[in-house]
Amino acid sequence: MSARLKQPVSAGWLCRELGLTLLGPERSIAAICPLDQLEEDGLSFALSGRGIDHVHCGTVFGREELGGNGVSIIGSPDPRLDFIRAQYLLERSPGFERPAGPPQIHASVEIAPGAVIESAVTIGEGTTVGPNAVLRSGVHIGRFCEIQAGAVIGDAGFGFERDAHNRPLRMIHLGGVRIGDHVQIGALTAVARGALEDTVLEDYVKVNNLVHIAHNCRIGEGTIIGACADLCGSLRVGKNCWIAPNCSIRQKLSIGEEAVVGIGAVVVHDVEPGAMVYGNPAKPAAGRPKGGIAALHGR
Repeated sequence: MSARLKQPVSAGWLCRELGLTLLGPERSIAAICPLDQLEEDGLSFALSGRGIDHVHCGTVFGREELGGNGVSIIGSPDPRLDFIRAQYLLERSPGFERPAGPPQIHASVEIAPGAVIESAVTIGEGTTVGPNAVLRSGVHIGRFCEIQAGAVIGDAGFGFERDAHNRPLRMIHLGGVRIGDHVQIGALTAVARGALEDTVLEDYVKVNNLVHIAHNCRIGEGTIIGACADLCGSLRVGKNCWIAPNCSIRQKLSIGEEAVVGIGAVVVHDVEPGAMVYGNPAKPAAGRPKGGIAALHGR
């Protein structure tokens, strides 16, 4: 996915405005994209050479040595910070295209008093929205879901970079939230919108109360998440996992299918499919075979 600009700008103009140097051909910039989905007229950033190998077009904030392969590099000693600076510049002019239009709500949807549903929200058949729940602009919710009281879906995620004065500068979050069918979101749970791509909860995901799901997470089909769990940004959680109450999972990790994360676990490394991890820091369960959900239920 990408966030489109209201009109294109040139990479050279952007460099001049930011006091940076363009390495490679001049390009038109019409969208901001995740690096792995970079388009010909897109803009992204790369913290290192990792992840840019497959990119052969577009414009990337990065260190000067990353040039080549047809990519135009905006040379930067701090690519993420300069990318955020560019976001603010582009937001002022020409501006980003934002989701617009009235919400699209199926006639069967039940909405409790006090719920807030913003523009360009989509809600599918048979879904219920509880009292004082908030669905921010651009959120998509599938069929037969349950959004319980006070849940907040689609607020901006928590992403900052320190500027030259050591003050935190917030990344503008341009992604959305996509929720599949038969999903439950518990009371007072927060699901953040993505930074550059959507936060996604696949079909049949069940989330208890007071859970935090950060920007860019993708939660696989049938996964269950217990109360007060904290899932940090850009996690990939496989299908049919069990994420127990009060656990914390570090950003950018992968939790394999059928994995079990035990109560109160602090996960700082990837979890293999079918593994069961417990403790702080989380480690595979001593003396227990792999088997994930099946082992948990004695199957």
